[in-house]
Amino acid sequence: MFGMFTNEGNAKVEKIVADALNLKNMGYGAESAWNWALNALSMLAALEGFDEAEDTAVREAVYDAVVCG
Repeated sequence: MFGMFTNEGNAKVEKIVADALNLKNMGYGAESAWNWALNALSMLAALEGFDEAEDTAVREAVYDAVVCG
């Protein structure tokens, strides 16, 4: 779904996307929502077992969902 290696990882990224979309819909704009999502992905990548959260494929999928979606 988002390019993570596990279903758990994809679920965590799906939550990040949902929260970022909520920010966007609340009027924070696409750029602010994207920046928030990038920070959230970085924090997720810092957790053991989720290193790929900062991979290009994951970031592109999140960008598409948050900014383009």
